[in-house]
Amino acid sequence: MQHDIEALDPANDWPTGSWSDGRYLYLAQNGSGADDGVYAYDLATGERVEEREFELDGSNRAPRGIWADGTTAWVSDSGQDKLFAYDLATGERVEERDMALARRNRDARGIWAGDGVMWVLDGGKDSLFAYDLATGEFLAEYELADANSDPHGVWPDEVTVWVSDHGAKRLFAYRLPPPPAEPQDETEALERVVDEEFAEPGRVGNNSPRGIWSDGAVMYIADENDNKVYSYNMPDGIDARLASLTLEGVEIGEFDPMRRAYEGTVAAGVTSTTVGAVAAQDGATVAIDPADADAEADGHQVALTGVDEIAVTVTSAEGSRERVYRVAVSTAGPPPSCLRGAVSVGFSLVAYEGGSVDDLVACAERRHVTALYALEDGAWVSHIVGAPDFVNAPFRALFADGVPALHPLVVRSEGPATPAPPAPAVTEPFAACLRGEVAAGFSLVVYGGGSVDDFDACAERLGVTAVYVLVEGEWVSYILAAPDFVNARFRALFADGVPAGTPLVVRGEGP
Repeated sequence: MQHDIEALDPANDWPTGSWSDGRYLYLAQNGSGADDGVYAYDLATGERVEEREFELDGSNRAPRGIWADGTTAWVSDSGQDKLFAYDLATGERVEERDMALARRNRDARGIWAGDGVMWVLDGGKDSLFAYDLATGEFLAEYELADANSDPHGVWPDEVTVWVSDHGAKRLFAYRLPPPPAEPQDETEALERVVDEEFAEPGRVGNNSPRGIWSDGAVMYIADENDNKVYSYNMPDGIDARLASLTLEGVEIGEFDPMRRAYEGTVAAGVTSTTVGAVAAQDGATVAIDPADADAEADGHQVALTGVDEIAVTVTSAEGSRERVYRVAVSTAGPPPSCLRGAVSVGFSLVAYEGGSVDDLVACAERRHVTALYALEDGAWVSHIVGAPDFVNAPFRALFADGVPALHPLVVRSEGPATPAPPAPAVTEPFAACLRGEVAAGFSLVVYGGGSVDDFDACAERLGVTAVYVLVEGEWVSYILAAPDFVNARFRALFADGVPAGTPLVVRGEGP
């Protein structure tokens, strides 16, 4: 009971419905005069936060419940046939988002929405009504238990819905029904779950329970008569929250157990991450997808190549609740495919997708490249990553207008090695079978794709006498007009043809 808000503002003397975004608790006020509105309190301190508050419409004078999606807030009214919509940030009316209620639902009280359904309590029919949140269409009506004859507040998780009751001075619990696929004509009775009910309110002076809300760990119950919000621990066995979530080398921002979706930014050079996920309660289980990529290493390892989401599923100790936390994975900077080809420890031959020198350097750092080399008129021009500007000035001058698409480069890496990432297919035909100038001596080129025999004919036409490709740091050669055994390894390497975009070093005898 460490989370009570001991004293509401004196003007907030008739609190009704409640809702929270996890930071602020919003309480609807149904005063005796024209002071109806929505008050806000800091959940951590209990202090009033006036800048988050707003007044209600002149016809919204019997507010009973409030719920918001983070942008729009809806407020019920026991004397009206609709839910009133407001901009949560400004308090301005958003009439086009008002929601008309069914004829039987004319004593609207607590409201809550989730999974596309707006749930609305009714104090006259002692029922829970369901509406399509997007269209406002009526879906179904569900009866409450006979003892739950004075309902006020409502809050569900994915399994149970709790309803406060003034007369019984407790929270009733029911199994949350699945949203119906189409409107239902018959009224069904909700299944009561006595084991999950809160009987404490009437025992501790919380005799007029109204709006309720929970973060999964604590249930908050506003009391209409004593100007206070009470708090109660949720049962440990149904707690499916994470206490902490970390991804090594991936920035997800501050973790909040209530927040289930995160955007993860992968730091430069990071190709795998260790996922740390700790359940809030002992006995709860945690499962991580993708599966552990290295069972021998400490922690759960995820190789990030080709991964766009990491999901962590927590199952409560008693097995009825499941909560999934998702991290959408994106890279900080260019994708690994900006350099085509595998990068081994030592030297490798790759092709760049094209862009500025700065883009190329950022791409190279992500693949653990420490130096880049381009051939110009038979001479090597280098760019050493991290070196002073004057060292790399010739390289930057050579590519002052940017590095062309599919430009071949030799790169050096001290590891770790990175395999060739998936890359878009080269579909645009080359003007010549070899892209790049073939000069006397050595040149760097890119092949347009085809069989080894096609490649042989292409090279011969352009005055090439020898071709070299780097495989795992080792040169594999193809010598034109040499006996078959000399070129056997090259032919075996490209038995299915030389892919379009393959970077090569060629030797020409010149004109």
